[in-house]
Amino acid sequence: MSEDPIEYKILNSTYHKFDGIAPEGFILVPLEVIEQLRDFDNWKEFKYDLNWIEDKSKEALKKFGV
Repeated sequence: MSEDPIEYKILNSTYHKFDGIAPEGFILVPLEVIEQLRDFDNWKEFKYDLNWIEDKSKEALKKFGV
């Protein structure tokens, strides 16, 4: 499924508005997402899913309306 990059950025604008702030090679992760990694089940899911951090960060930022 090929999604339009502009539409993708609009739908995830709360996440992508911070793209230019972090140094190259780094991403900004909400503290709430880092704290979720204390739960062993979340840690296992994170370990095997390369998009876990991004997905959880998008959810957290949408919840806070940032």
